[in-house]
Amino acid sequence: MTTNEVHEMIKQCTDDMNKRTLLLEKMNLHDFDLVDENIETCKKISASYSETALKFSMLSRELPENSEMKEIIKKAITVLNDGIRNCNETLSLLNESNRLTQIINKLKH
Repeated sequence: MTTNEVHEMIKQCTDDMNKRTLLLEKMNLHDFDLVDENIETCKKISASYSETALKFSMLSRELPENSEMKEIIKKAITVLNDGIRNCNETLSLLNESNRLTQIINKLKH
């Protein structure tokens, strides 16, 4: 890969990561009517982060060892993996909230 191709791929991956992070920040986790929507959003964001981390990982293999660019990509992968972990934790909490809401609704009827 040329340096320009590397920079373009990093830019695309970073743009995607930023869009997904913004979407995650805009989720309204306090509105119980949006639990199903939030669950789907979380799944999509987690999948997107995983895909972006994979792209970065493949790109990293193309770069020489100890290059500055490779170090930057490793840091980006770490951030993405943290994002995946956060999404999965949020997803777990949303699923639990959904389960509890269903139990409460059954008890009401």
